[in-house]
Amino acid sequence: IQNLVDRLNQISPYQLKINLVGNPLICSCHSFDFIDWMQSHSRNIENWDELQCTYFNYSIVNMHAIDIGMMKLSCWKTVILAGTIPCGILLLFLAVVILAYRRRYKLHYWYLQFRAIIKRNNDEENDYDFDAFISYSSLDKTWGQATLYATLVGIHHYSICIDDRNFRLGAYISDIIIDAINRSNKVILIITQNFLRSKWCTYELNIARGELSNRGRDCIVLILKEPIDVLPKELITPTLRSLLDTRVYLEWSEDEDRKGVFWRKLRDALGEPRPRQEEQTNSPYTMPQNEEDEQLVENFMRENSQLL
Repeated sequence: IQNLVDRLNQISPYQLKINLVGNPLICSCHSFDFIDWMQSHSRNIENWDELQCTYFNYSIVNMHAIDIGMMKLSCWKTVILAGTIPCGILLLFLAVVILAYRRRYKLHYWYLQFRAIIKRNNDEENDYDFDAFISYSSLDKTWGQATLYATLVGIHHYSICIDDRNFRLGAYISDIIIDAINRSNKVILIITQNFLRSKWCTYELNIARGELSNRGRDCIVLILKEPIDVLPKELITPTLRSLLDTRVYLEWSEDEDRKGVFWRKLRDALGEPRPRQEEQTNSPYTMPQNEEDEQLVENFMRENSQLL
């Protein structure tokens, strides 16, 4: 009808009049072109000053009084708000998810530490099932078990927790680690390049650092399997650097005389072996040391006597 009116205005010597009174006209965000055309052709509209339409909030307004610019601004503002608020919430949610993912190990560490504190406060006695828990990289497994574990268990009769012998199957590794550390009087960390490159070893280091604060006493024994100047500086985390700067650590050496000093200092750090308990705490994560462990130690000492 708009094109028809324009054409008739061009070819007719008379002014065309359109009577729209009584028609249910709607002035909405979809009516910009129609309202603009009506206002520009008001001379062709019968009773233009009285012509009304239904506005946004169902109010009735005079069509000639409508400001197209303000109407467009109101419409766009509604559309912008309708799109911006959900997008803002989505972006905020994504930012929180990304931050939580990047800090997932730290968050999990805090959660486990908090849970361990609650559990420890609920325990009537602060007792341990193991004299020490040994943390080492799987690439350093031979030395960690055949030398360190075998000597401490087979010769000095300590009760030691290691992953191969005392971790139960089926549970989450993070839960097993926190349980093993909580049930051990000391935590022995075998620091090597392999250790520092291992995600789980770093995780155990952070858990042990938290235990140091929670227990209020020294429970960490650092063993440098490799000289400290060999360790790449980029692998030394602030946590490890803090421990190295504030605690005495042991250095392993193949020199026979220095080996004797090493074992003496390690025994001093661990203290006397704890008396064997007939009944140990039943844990879904760790198993107590048993006769099979003793047999394993004998095999280690027999097959790897040259490492001791």
